[in-house]
Amino acid sequence: MEASSAPGHCSLGIRCARLCERPTIYLTVISVFFFAVDHVLVRYIKDTVPVFEVIFVSYGMLFLSLIPMLVYLGESFRLRTKEHVLLIFLSGSTFAAAIFLFYFGLTQMPVGDSTAIGLMTIIFVGIFGRIFLKEPFDSVDLILVIFDLGGVVLIARPSSMFGGGDGLEAFALGPLAVLLSSGMYAVTFLLTRKMGVLGINSLVIVFYHSLMIIITSALMTTFLSEEGWVTPSCGSERYVFVAIGLLLSVARSLLMYCYANEEPFLVSILSTNDVVFSYILEFAILGTAPNPFALLGAALMVFVSIVVSIKRIRSFSFRLSCPHRYRHMITGEPLTE
Repeated sequence: MEASSAPGHCSLGIRCARLCERPTIYLTVISVFFFAVDHVLVRYIKDTVPVFEVIFVSYGMLFLSLIPMLVYLGESFRLRTKEHVLLIFLSGSTFAAAIFLFYFGLTQMPVGDSTAIGLMTIIFVGIFGRIFLKEPFDSVDLILVIFDLGGVVLIARPSSMFGGGDGLEAFALGPLAVLLSSGMYAVTFLLTRKMGVLGINSLVIVFYHSLMIIITSALMTTFLSEEGWVTPSCGSERYVFVAIGLLLSVARSLLMYCYANEEPFLVSILSTNDVVFSYILEFAILGTAPNPFALLGAALMVFVSIVVSIKRIRSFSFRLSCPHRYRHMITGEPLTE
């Protein structure tokens, strides 16, 4: 018995060692940590600089960092067909809306709570995938949706259920904005998956998404912001302002590299560490202690996100054995019998 079990333990140890040796594992965690720092700094500076201007600078730096990458790789900026242009416009519009809503949510509620509610994206992907692509959505998925909504309620703590005078206002602004942002992210994900099938490079997609956000945020800062352009010229806010843009550029670049060179499901699971980092950093930098109910709701949503990712791994493995039956899930074509 001992001899027969030794090889199994050895192979498990070898697999774990190989997993730890993969640099993409560490790069994913680093990128998620940078995202958490970026979001905490956005909340730190929210009373000094309008959120639209923060978005403009952040994605302006990301846009500028993408140009040398695309030139080095020899990727063309030109979109070949009208379908490509339409998909870029639609996905860019939903992505811009998701960014604006999420950053607005960061200014209205704690960063950890916003990040946790943002995990609803993976649930919305399943729901929209079922509606538009006829992907499977079984009873387990429905139970996970209920659990996730329970997590949102624990984080938002509406006054009608938890008491308090300002709970309804907070529920109407912060959590609702982040929920809508998650839905927009999910639509962007499905459109991006379709563009990947059509052969559009992911860097080109991010390039045009960033360009649309730059234009939109500039217009909103100019015409909708009461303060106008108030870029800080001195003090710590100036360095924080620049750090937000640099952190976003590095984090986004690292995450794109990880998704291109690692199993996407593993990257998705590791990305849930964003919630943990956000709560810790927010307490360390801003002194904001998380509410126990919010921690319980966040833990519930992280659990759901991990279960969904594992479920997708198993589903994806099964699809590989029957590719003709699941081609519509990848290409977005209507299901035909």
